Amino acid sequence: MAAESRHAFKEAQQSYQQALALLSLLPESAERDLHELDLRLSIIRILPITSGSASTESVDARARATALAEKSGNLSQLIALIDAKVRAAFNAGDYETAATLADQLLELAEREGNPRNLGLAYHLQVTVRHVRGDLAGVEEHFARGLKFFENATIWPNPLFRLSPFGVASWNAWALGRADLARERLARMMAEANEDNPAEMAYSRWLGASYYLFLREHERAEMPAARALELLEKHQILQFAGAARCFLGWARAWLGRPSEGVALIRQGIAGLAAIGSHNDICTFALAESQTLSGAIGDALETIEQVLPPNRPDATIIQPEAFRLRGELQTMQGRREAAEADFRTALILARSMGAKAWELRVATSLARLLRDTGRRDEARSMLTGIYSWFTEGFDTADLKDAKTLLEELAT
Repeated sequence: MAAESRHAFKEAQQSYQQALALLSLLPESAERDLHELDLRLSIIRILPITSGSASTESVDARARATALAEKSGNLSQLIALIDAKVRAAFNAGDYETAATLADQLLELAEREGNPRNLGLAYHLQVTVRHVRGDLAGVEEHFARGLKFFENATIWPNPLFRLSPFGVASWNAWALGRADLARERLARMMAEANEDNPAEMAYSRWLGASYYLFLREHERAEMPAARALELLEKHQILQFAGAARCFLGWARAWLGRPSEGVALIRQGIAGLAAIGSHNDICTFALAESQTLSGAIGDALETIEQVLPPNRPDATIIQPEAFRLRGELQTMQGRREAAEADFRTALILARSMGAKAWELRVATSLARLLRDTGRRDEARSMLTGIYSWFTEGFDTADLKDAKTLLEELAT
């Protein structure tokens, strides 16, 4: 536990495995099984970070732990095992399974009442609901879990205590609450232990992704680069791949699209090697390919996060439909582009994702302007722009205001 608490994950994993080897020398008994299950659950907690949720080692560890948990009937250990399964499904991109398991975990944690397990359960609710576009559900469970997220003493892995604040900042931004999003991001940064390189890397990785959503690419590059450096140094593979994607995404926007595409491809390959999938990395690749002028490649890439490849809605889909609409426009297919923009609007509105709605409304308004429908463009864009009460210094609101001023002349 000492090595794990200072985020020396490889060292902690080796220590747990050595303890398992010693335990195997004892004769079989119910008491030995309980000790083995505790050790295996500790290893399962670390393996997604060091070798990935889908590695043979992780799969085998979960299988053995499942058998032991079924024998013991211990509720707390069962919760820990379901927690591991939620993370495995989530990292593999199977969000529907992750959501089902996360609901089971919350029900068990509420029945048990252990603060640590309740914190884990609410953390997973925040994470899974956000990626599925349930923004209101994120706010509800973040509020309910806040007292656990603020309690540093209950977390077996302090890295995951930072995550709810990072996800909640993304969520607030998507809801159109840019000021609240900044407050939550600042809170996450303040919670990170400056003396612990793993926590600093993790917080910078989350922060870089936030700045990318805001289109503040210069502010995203440095924390993404620093996060990647630290994550690779400490062999935290689960987040290193995504950090490489975010660094590439930032550099593509900063005038180096070929370098950006290469970095994102490396990041996606690194995630795939540990059995992980990230739709935002796929979107980042498509957008970076667009910036490089590879329109055909971008169209092929963006299909990977849209139906039928992704039949269930995800938080990135409104933006993915918008990007495909922009690509269709570049190829002169205006009717298809308009259909994509309108689908994106429907999705964004169903999620309450005002930030995505504003961005796609701006794209659609440009298309309407260019096809002689200026009044419709102005009315539609004014409707969403006038909803906002904060974030007027963000790139999206500035773009919308500029376009509205043009349409009014």
